[in-house]
Order: sequence, then structure tokens, then C-alpha cells
Amino acid sequence: RLRQRRTPYASMRQISSTVSRGGHASAAVLAGVLLLCAATGARAEVVLYEVLVPLKGTTAEDRSAAQAEAMRAVAVKVSGRREAADNPAVAGADPARYIQRYSTTAERMLKAGFDAAAVDRLLQQAGLPFWPAERPLTLIDAPVPDPQVPEAVAQWRGLPIAWSAADAPAVGGSRAVLKGVPSGDEYAWTFTYAGRSVQGRGTAQDGVNLAADTLASIFAPPSTRSSTPLTLRIGGMDELPDYAGLLACLRGLSLVSDVQVEALEGSVVTVRMTVRGDRELLARIAALDGRLQPLPPAPEGAAPAADFIFQP
Repeated sequence: RLRQRRTPYASMRQISSTVSRGGHASAAVLAGVLLLCAATGARAEVVLYEVLVPLKGTTAEDRSAAQAEAMRAVAVKVSGRREAADNPAVAGADPARYIQRYSTTAERMLKAGFDAAAVDRLLQQAGLPFWPAERPLTLIDAPVPDPQVPEAVAQWRGLPIAWSAADAPAVGGSRAVLKGVPSGDEYAWTFTYAGRSVQGRGTAQDGVNLAADTLASIFAPPSTRSSTPLTLRIGGMDELPDYAGLLACLRGLSLVSDVQVEALEGSVVTVRMTVRGDRELLARIAALDGRLQPLPPAPEGAAPAADFIFQP
């Protein structure tokens, strides 16, 4: 049985950048969801350093409590780990040192934006990993009476979701699907992604956490606790727009902090970059939209013609 963690986010309303809500009733909405998958390679980009948390009242104490809750929420969202909310370094951090801006919504929610570099340093000090902003879109196939409940948990975890029909087509040969079969007051959950399948039993919230925990284990490995220098040879530089597109692609990835070009030989460019994680994680993130594809290793003793090929 899945362990259920109670959170204060059940009343949260959806944020469109994180949740695409369509239910099961509208074929037009479902078509829009599938179009989104096709356009992004089943990938969505999460706004990592902005969270929305309940605000109990209008006093300074209420605002202070909400800011502390926002501090815990951003740690969960960025690290991909539920336990980050209770990490001593996070719990003991002064939110005022990390929050850059905040506002109150008409629904009495506190919207807080954080200093990304400061939060990253805190998570590293806390020994927590980093889940890059480029995340698979999870299609949920389950008859959930109140979608706002799992949507709130998805928002808290930074898990992009869409409500899907069971026969939604795969994109790029892989998709993230969370299927729930009602069983009494709960569901039998199955989450599948890239040939991997995990099962659990629990509430709608538990199903979302199952998906988020599984994806975080893949995309937020221990290697993301620090930065790694990589030197890679990337082919496909046949035209000047290919070269410019590659640099824009690499510099746009949230796990990449620096990109330097070392050489250009024919259609192969050698780049040196700094990433949160390692080469394997870079390949997983790049594969979400398919533009950067790893090439087979070179024969033993031979220098690789290229490590990746760029396909704009």
C-alpha cells in the first residue's frame, strides 16, 4: 500500500503551465492535449522556482507562515523528493533570504517567486538532488470524481499532467501514463514510462505521487547533487542554423550552467559544458524532445566520430 502524505495543497487551483485539465467528457479537449504532446515530444517545462500556497489570513504572522510553507514547497518541487519538506536545512532556512517576490491572489493564496541560485545552493547543502525543469508529461487515465485534488498534488510535485483516454497515441515511442482502476474507495495504480512499470494502491493523490516519485528517481539521480564538466562531440552541423540551434538548445536546458565551443571540424562541434548530473542524465533530458540523440559507442580503441547528433 502506498504511503499517503497529507499536504495543505488540496485547495489549490490549477496552474495552466503545470496542469492541462480536460476530464473525459470532451473529445475536443482531448485532441488539444494530444496536440500538446505531439508538439513538445511529450515534454513540458515546469516553472521551478515559483509556488502557490494557502494563505490563512491577512496578518503578518499568516504571511510569515505561508512563506515558510512556500520554502518547503519549492524544495519539494525542485528536488523531486517529498521528504525535502522535512529536511533540517530546508526547515531551518529563513524564507526572506530566498524569496524575491510574492503576491496574494484573489483566492487567498500566496504566490512566491524564489532566487534560483540561492535555492540550488540550499538544496546542495541539504544533500538533495535536482530535478530539471524539462519533465515528461504524464497522461492520467482514471475516473477521478474531483480532478482538483490530484491536480493540487501534481502542482506541489511539479508534475505536468493531462487527463487522457486509454488509447492516446505514444509520442516518440515512449510516454508516461498513470492508469487507475477503481477498487473500493481507492485505486489500483500502474505507472509506465520508457518500458518501466510500477504498481501501487491508494488514493488519487497517492497515484500522482507514485508517478512523481518514479520520474524523480529517473531524472533527479544522486549525480545532480553536484555539477560535472563534460566535453562532447556533437554531429549534424551541416548548416549555420544547425550550429546556432544546437547552442540555443544546450543553453536552454535547465541542468546546463555553461557551454563553451572548443572546436568545429566539418559537421562535428566539440563543446565543453557544466551540467547538474552526468552525461546519462543529459541524454535522458535531451531525448524528451528528440533533437539531441546519442550515437553508439565507437569500437574499442577508436575515437568516437561523435557522441551525439543534433537533429533540429
